[in-house]
Amino acid sequence: MNQTHTERGAALIGAVLIIVILPMLATVSLNVAAQEIESVAAAKDEAVAWHLAEAGADLAMQWFHDPSFSPEGAGRRLFTKQQEGPDGSPSFFDAAGRSQFTGTENRPDILYDAARPADDRLLNDPSVGWFRSLGALGRITRLAVHGPTSPGLLCTVQVTTEARRLARTITVQLAARPWPPIQAGVQIGANGSVQAVATPLPVSVHWGDFVVNGDVRLGAVQDVPVKTDLAPVTGQSYDEMNHREDRWLDLFIGGEALFAPLPTGPAPVPVNVHVHQEPTPGLRQDRWDYQTMKDAALRDGTYYVRGQDGLLYRHGLIESGLGVTVTDAFQSGAVGDHRGLVFVDTLDCTPPRADNLGTLVVDAEYMEGVFVINAHVRFAPTGMGKSMPAHTPVLEGQGATEPRTSVQLTGIQLRGALITAGNLAIVGPARVYGAMIVGGAMEQASDTGAHLEVWYDDDFRTGFF
Repeated sequence: MNQTHTERGAALIGAVLIIVILPMLATVSLNVAAQEIESVAAAKDEAVAWHLAEAGADLAMQWFHDPSFSPEGAGRRLFTKQQEGPDGSPSFFDAAGRSQFTGTENRPDILYDAARPADDRLLNDPSVGWFRSLGALGRITRLAVHGPTSPGLLCTVQVTTEARRLARTITVQLAARPWPPIQAGVQIGANGSVQAVATPLPVSVHWGDFVVNGDVRLGAVQDVPVKTDLAPVTGQSYDEMNHREDRWLDLFIGGEALFAPLPTGPAPVPVNVHVHQEPTPGLRQDRWDYQTMKDAALRDGTYYVRGQDGLLYRHGLIESGLGVTVTDAFQSGAVGDHRGLVFVDTLDCTPPRADNLGTLVVDAEYMEGVFVINAHVRFAPTGMGKSMPAHTPVLEGQGATEPRTSVQLTGIQLRGALITAGNLAIVGPARVYGAMIVGGAMEQASDTGAHLEVWYDDDFRTGFF
């Protein structure tokens, strides 16, 4: 009997202990779960805050890459090059290499604060991609730009963000690559070669200068567009105009400009055709140094060598199965599919000479990028090209930050720049929005009736590509 009571007492104690322990375990489990939820939420907020900060830094870089998208106001001026480089071209740095950004963390050159409604709209624009995915979770509260802390750099960008109760700040320093400018729509004979004069030059230029070394035939004098401030700003080619005219076109000829004779005597030279520029005052032609651009392509772009099979090999590795055609290397699928800097080396991978260039046929339908080709080039784009908006140069008397006229161009087959060390032969009609630098001569391929029409991109004048 006593044993039975003892067993019942032990069972009761065990049951009581279980009843006490289970709520304790449940409480601990709930606490752990709550901490896990809080930890996951904090990690999510942390990730959102950092992603927002990176988006803010990307926004500042976009303003440098395309100042037309930079915010209005006094700060906008600093996103364009205000200094003059050693070659006289626009630069972010003065002659001593000092950045035009001189502010400090406490007194930045540029400050945007989301507490101000206009700045909030700028920093947290609902139309941009990152805001659609992260805007409901956090926001950019402050973006400041001031001078660099290390000599030789461009500036410091400091971005502060918040996600729920969490705030984070990142600081990045930006450097600027010394891209050479292109200050004319077409430059021929840039390596000192003299343009042949047997036939009229098969190229026309809109919105910028046209530079030719040596003597050049320009056809009939009435075919040379008149430079006038009254010229309409459109995307029309010269063949579509009743009167050929342009607001920005000047022709600089190293030697003589030769025109078809008129019945009444020698043709007068139009006022925007400047002849006998060599040796004084000299042609202003841009020099794209072979080794500098080769190093830039190896570091930041795409570098190709040519194999004996006619294919291009990336990184200089000529191995079976790795070669690509010129079309595959250069072709862009759509407007915005930018190839960046593409560099094709000479046959022996040494600086260009008359005996190491070879010939490259460029026949992609549409290309977008900066193409430095150390070869003679047959430019034979296929297809109809692409339609795109384009910005004219700033009108005379306006500042560099003033809005430019936007027009629609059609049939564009190269958006960007083509720089060749050799000669350029035009095969068929072609249209370019950007610029071309030809080291040797430019000619029309035999019996093709080919003509090249170039609309100059004025951003190239300050090194924006």
